[in-house]
Amino acid sequence: MIATLENTLILIPVYNSYQHLIKLHQRIFRASPKCNLFCVNDGSTDLSLEMIKILQINYISFEENRGKGHALKTGFTYAKENNYQFVITLDSDLQHSPAYLRNFFIVQNKEKADMVIGFRSFNIHNMPLTRVMSNYLTSTILSHKTGKLILDSQSGFRMYNLQYFDADKLQTNRYQTETELLLSYISQNAKIAHTEIPVIYGNEISHISYLRDIQNFCKLMIKEWK
Repeated sequence: MIATLENTLILIPVYNSYQHLIKLHQRIFRASPKCNLFCVNDGSTDLSLEMIKILQINYISFEENRGKGHALKTGFTYAKENNYQFVITLDSDLQHSPAYLRNFFIVQNKEKADMVIGFRSFNIHNMPLTRVMSNYLTSTILSHKTGKLILDSQSGFRMYNLQYFDADKLQTNRYQTETELLLSYISQNAKIAHTEIPVIYGNEISHISYLRDIQNFCKLMIKEWK
């Protein structure tokens, strides 16, 4: 199956990203003017929802924060219900460059991949040390667990073939859902590919608690190993 602009939904989970949404919207449509864009507002307490409406982006909105994983699953379900065959996910904090959207289509079309992961080159000069360490740890463990080379387990910039998505098989609702999705796809013999993306870190407020999410990752892996 080949991903095209027509059968692919670009999905953005949004949580308190009001100050980034105009730039993000502009960059997405500069890179891909005919794309299909959808937001899941995950209980933002700032003006994110109002900005989504002003930008006339299709959306679903939660009154309370339910977690990135829940937002992703909601967006994937919307995509399937509306006959999309692929989803590209990217974060709303400008840490993913929409200029690289085209590369996901190129890699998927060339390799007939079912998941394309945007991977970053990790080093302490371009990424916080805690992020380098946690990403290296989780990517190494996942590669060993699955027998597949996983270059960036924590990347949220991905393309998914929705044929392999089943919300009923996923039990998590926060950042570890992206790991759960990866494990689910691999367990179904989905083909995994990678495309390089830049490391972008500014003054954005991170909603990730590394200690908490490493703990959640370990719990998920222990469950998978049983």
